[in-house]
Amino acid sequence: MKQLSKNKSFLHWLNPYRFEAVTRSLRAMRDGMLWLVPCLIVSSILGFVASMLEFLNVDAPIFIHELNLLRLSLTSLYPYLFAASISMMLAIQWRLPRPPIAVLCISYVAVAEKVLAYEYQASSILLTFVGLTLPIYAVPLLSKMKKQRWARIVENEVAGKLVKDSMNLIIPGVITTGVVVIMTKLLTLTSLYFDSAAFLQAFDPVNEPYTVGALFSSLNSLLWFFGIHGYYALTPLVQPLIDVLDINRVLFNAGDMSSNAMNISTLSSFVFIGGSGATFGLALAILAFSKDKVMRVIALSSIPLSFFNINEILMFGLPIIFNLRLFIPFVLAPLVNMGIALTVLSAGLVAIPVVMAPITSPLILNAFISTGGDYNAVILQVALVILSTLIYIPFVRLLDAHAKTRDLYIPSLDTTFTRREEEAYVLAVDPVTESLQKVREIQGVQMQLEAFATREFYLEYQPQISSHTGQVTAVEALIRLCDSMGNVEAPGKFLSVFEKANLMTDIDLWVVRQSVAQSKIWMEQKFYMPISVNITSHTLTNQGAMEDILSLIAQVPGLIHFEITEESLIDNPALVEDAISRLHMAGSTVHIDDFGTGYSSLSYLNRFDIDAMKIDRSFVLALNSERGKQVFHSLAGIAKQLGMNIIVEGVETKEQLDIVSRETDVVIQGWYYSKAISASEVHNYALKRQAMSNVPQPRTSCEMA
Repeated sequence: MKQLSKNKSFLHWLNPYRFEAVTRSLRAMRDGMLWLVPCLIVSSILGFVASMLEFLNVDAPIFIHELNLLRLSLTSLYPYLFAASISMMLAIQWRLPRPPIAVLCISYVAVAEKVLAYEYQASSILLTFVGLTLPIYAVPLLSKMKKQRWARIVENEVAGKLVKDSMNLIIPGVITTGVVVIMTKLLTLTSLYFDSAAFLQAFDPVNEPYTVGALFSSLNSLLWFFGIHGYYALTPLVQPLIDVLDINRVLFNAGDMSSNAMNISTLSSFVFIGGSGATFGLALAILAFSKDKVMRVIALSSIPLSFFNINEILMFGLPIIFNLRLFIPFVLAPLVNMGIALTVLSAGLVAIPVVMAPITSPLILNAFISTGGDYNAVILQVALVILSTLIYIPFVRLLDAHAKTRDLYIPSLDTTFTRREEEAYVLAVDPVTESLQKVREIQGVQMQLEAFATREFYLEYQPQISSHTGQVTAVEALIRLCDSMGNVEAPGKFLSVFEKANLMTDIDLWVVRQSVAQSKIWMEQKFYMPISVNITSHTLTNQGAMEDILSLIAQVPGLIHFEITEESLIDNPALVEDAISRLHMAGSTVHIDDFGTGYSSLSYLNRFDIDAMKIDRSFVLALNSERGKQVFHSLAGIAKQLGMNIIVEGVETKEQLDIVSRETDVVIQGWYYSKAISASEVHNYALKRQAMSNVPQPRTSCEMA
């Protein structure tokens, strides 16, 4: 039954972990690709300028050729840029140094390119796929191996953190190279079942224009719906569409008419009007028919960029990504545009495009120039914008109806919940406002951290006394901050700043290092006093930090114990359970700190192997009432039944001591015996308590001051 319970626990952990991993990977791909938008715009501008020069019959063939070569060079770098940008986003998530991770992933793509042995276009499909997916398995693998002791070349930071991080990526980097080679070889085996070159050959815009148009449009919309930049991912399929345009241009220059209506300029001028999903129509539908203030603000903000077929504001602002209410029109609108445009072009009502119109070329102008100056092309584009608007209108109204169902009128405030929700939502989705808020928060935290840089951190130790023997059984390490004037700040005043800065793990590691160093000093004096250290949930669930802690406490076996809060137990229980088990194997005990003040649940005590329950000071303060006494003794009774030791903190009076001491062999921590004292005082205090044997002595009023 116990094994079955463990299996269920593992499965319970695994499912959300998989979902979280997929979500993190998709987010990294989305954010990483956003970084490449400037590259796409530069590439598009190069192509657009070359096309404009050709259209205007400028006599500069060498310059035009160089512009096209530059554009092709940028396009060939996309797999490497994918790997670099996505891996850097994943490095942030996995808390790895970004530059070396990006460089490694770029190197892996180069290795994969050499392993692939296909014809150019088919190879480019696979290499693009490698660039997109390689970081998703390579970065987590590097992270996992970097945390292993056998993979570390440098253990300390004597030469600096950068040197340590770089050196410790050598072994994981070499092993991951082998994994990349194997994965790429496995990818090449797909040629036995799927001939990618044949697929490209079957992608025939000349003979199957409607099929090719429907396939490209649908794939582009589906990829974007999941947050993946469709144009980047479909880059290999773009080349055949460009080749058709080149054929059209040659025929046009020779005075012949082309019938190849499906090409890259057709897509950019008549299909993806406003961006993927023909979202210029969506923006107009929202402005014309939506009463939702949030959507109207977002739509209005998107209009200027939509003229250049850039729709990231709509994609991530509404959002369209993962929005099932907009999925149908997002796929349908460009499909309808494609079908009508091909029909009109093939019928000769509008000139077939012969000049390059990149995806990000401006509306109206792209249709006019790509068709050799046909005004009917502009009319067709405007008509398709109106049609896509009509397609989006019913779905926009559905979004409006959904928003109205959330209205909650509050008479006393003369407002509705929706209005307040709108304001919060605008702030949430507005990247400028959000960025400014984050900048202000970071600046505030940085200023406080800079102030701390001039102050000194140190530890004090508060003795824990056995109610049975009256002797010191352990001390708790408590961090303090002292300025140049000797003023001391308690943890409550500065730890929150470090928490906002995500530095609590660094604080925990510093406290453990100092405690281990102090234990070594005491051991040299033949004084063996256990030290209890507080660690946060961030540290417990950080495998790299736990490896460092286990390595440190191994130097003083059995002398460093740990206190964790109830909140820590619910933050990734599987990792917490594993961390507690490893601490036990290292000879440490684990206590629940402040039990009963947070997420109290007997299931935590039953599931986790906890050695001691530390009863919070608030229960001690309540001992002046009968109900308070009953609650205290109930908590103590639970601890006894579960075989846990009991530590009571905050005991300050003789009356409190008398009540607490009724429990058998309770460990007491509080000002009744001693405040937190310096390391140099601990040994003498322990000897003093030992000499006093089992007679608990209160501190004098002078000592209490």
